[in-house]
Amino acid sequence: MIQRIQTLYLFASAILSALAVFVLPMYDLDGVTFAATANASTFSGFGGSMALLSGSILLYNNRNLQLLIVRLGMLTSLVVLGALIWIIQDEGATASWGVVVPFINIVLAFMASKGIQKDEAKVRSLDRLR
Repeated sequence: MIQRIQTLYLFASAILSALAVFVLPMYDLDGVTFAATANASTFSGFGGSMALLSGSILLYNNRNLQLLIVRLGMLTSLVVLGALIWIIQDEGATASWGVVVPFINIVLAFMASKGIQKDEAKVRSLDRLR
């Protein structure tokens, strides 16, 4: 259902995750720029986040399951953010502007979860009227 705003948030988050994996630089170490594909944990984390957030778009009929999947996607993005911070601190690298993508994913997923909760509240209020 493309007309719901949370679908657009989830779609934007999935696209950002895909861009972060293959296009955006994550950190610089000794003049060499590394992407998310340089480390298996960040690559799989971004892939999992992208799969969860884009897969939750198709679950619009079951809002409770959709909300659970979106929250798991937020948790995955938080783990990726922590892994990136740990890698950057451990290797003594300098962070590039691709590191902010997990944070943006968390914000977009949070806004999508608020929209899903509003839809659920609206459906419950209409069920009370019947």
